[in-house]
Amino acid sequence: MTDVAVRPAEQLPEPVDQVGDAPDRTARVFAAVMGVLVAAAVIVRFTADQALWLDEAQSVAIARLPLGGSGVTMWDGLLQDGSPPLYYLVLHGWITVFGEGNLAVRSLSALINIAAAWPLFLLGRRVVNARAAKVTVVLYLTSPFALYFGTETRMYSLIVLLTALGGLALERVLRAPSVRSVIGLALAAGCLALTHYWCLYLLLTVAVWLIGLLTLRPWYRARRSRQLGAASPTGPVSSPTGPASAPRPGAGAADRGPVARPGGTRSHRSSGRYLTPQRRGPVYGLLGIVGGAIVFSPWLPNFFDQLAHTGTPWGEPASYAAISHAYGQWAGGPTTLGRLLLFLITGLAAAGIAGRSRGSRFVLIDLRGLEPGRTMFFLATGTLVVAVTAGKLVGNAWADRYTATAFVPFLLVIGLGATVIGERRVFHGVIAVAALVGLLAGTSDVQRERSQAGEAAQVLERLARPGDVMLVCPDQLGPGLARTVPPWMKVYVVPTYAPPDRVDWVDYEERNESADGQAIARRALNEAGPQHTVFLAGSGSYRTYEELCTVVRATLQNARPHADEVMKQGLPAKVYENYSLLRFQAS
Repeated sequence: MTDVAVRPAEQLPEPVDQVGDAPDRTARVFAAVMGVLVAAAVIVRFTADQALWLDEAQSVAIARLPLGGSGVTMWDGLLQDGSPPLYYLVLHGWITVFGEGNLAVRSLSALINIAAAWPLFLLGRRVVNARAAKVTVVLYLTSPFALYFGTETRMYSLIVLLTALGGLALERVLRAPSVRSVIGLALAAGCLALTHYWCLYLLLTVAVWLIGLLTLRPWYRARRSRQLGAASPTGPVSSPTGPASAPRPGAGAADRGPVARPGGTRSHRSSGRYLTPQRRGPVYGLLGIVGGAIVFSPWLPNFFDQLAHTGTPWGEPASYAAISHAYGQWAGGPTTLGRLLLFLITGLAAAGIAGRSRGSRFVLIDLRGLEPGRTMFFLATGTLVVAVTAGKLVGNAWADRYTATAFVPFLLVIGLGATVIGERRVFHGVIAVAALVGLLAGTSDVQRERSQAGEAAQVLERLARPGDVMLVCPDQLGPGLARTVPPWMKVYVVPTYAPPDRVDWVDYEERNESADGQAIARRALNEAGPQHTVFLAGSGSYRTYEELCTVVRATLQNARPHADEVMKQGLPAKVYENYSLLRFQAS
């Protein structure tokens, strides 16, 4: 009998029900439910056939251009757009085979999006553990963020695929450094940079982490040795209840190895193997990043030209608050269901970064963080910090879709966090609810109209006739309309009076500020003549067009007072790219 009082919080129960126990009926039902949800998520990726919005239509317009010849080529289109070429080359080949219909071009993103699940699983299994890898894949496939970009004709699904492949290459370099593994990492890094320039922020963050492994880890190990030596000057102290090599309660995952649970099962945390690489591993990793720069180097002249003349004139640089906003977007987005999912994902992220399971009802949080969740969180958040900082320095805007570059380490964190839950029923319930809510929220987002181009085309088919003229202000509405309006319609964008299929971003702000809105309106009126109608598709909410579209509209209104609104501007909650359609009839 002892007279030492023990606080209840220290009397942790033995685990009654472990997530890793042998499968039973409940586990089979859970697996069946997950299978149905994943299958539904795959199908949803092939259901978006609504009109393309600006970025999608612009991608198709560039990708369908010829690769060579005397006319405008795809390379000319890329210089005007400000994008690297890899995704457009892939889309060019896809369009050649399958055409450029809405569902056809979006199916490429869907297939790439689904294909990313396999390397993501392999990465999770190698970096974390097999169970976390499975959870990561389920939460990825049912993620509203991933679902949406699996139905958009843009490069973001390709970014996720290449990031997962790059992670596998990096893990290989750290675990078994060789010339072959360095070449694999260089190809992955170069392809990422050739897909989207924000991937450069991810590569920079990875390089900083590798430098940290080279410089800080030896210092950390030396300090740890000094601490252990001071605590036990005669060597390891034998314990009456276990061997001298038993892990200390406060040790990090990299020091502990696999965690032994009271019930005899292994903790669902990684052993941290990839965080204790061979000494030359970080050096080889940095060589791989440098090799990626060599792969990217043929595009450098175009990159510098785009950097000087394109950029992101449609938006302002973000504040550091955008980082927390990005986590909200990754979790579920701004909808009611998305906020519910955010509640669950926040808990899983916290458990993945710093949680350790103790029994079926307890999760202990180490405020220092635990590996590998701590590193995954650093890579995701560090990329966002670099992106915001770079945006402030060079004036580039922030867009939530760009954060796909840091999405993979975030997925690994929440996959790891789910496996920290020791009680099987709670584990099953959390994953099932997260997958179901994610699928419902994502499906709703996928089905939302992205542009009013289809509605505008129906109005023009009914009210317009050959010889009528339509102005599009701003020109960013043009690419979507170019795919839907009647082919006999004369359509021009403001201020260039050019065809509407592509936006030329070169020196965009300067061009719009110096444009003469009255002259553009008068040109349209002269072309229409007294017999034909002038239409104006416009919105006043676009940066650099604050006054120009108003001047164009006022000039048309003065010349033809008998004007009416034939299509109302849609609500942002119902249609992403929204604008009104005005008709200026001849007297």
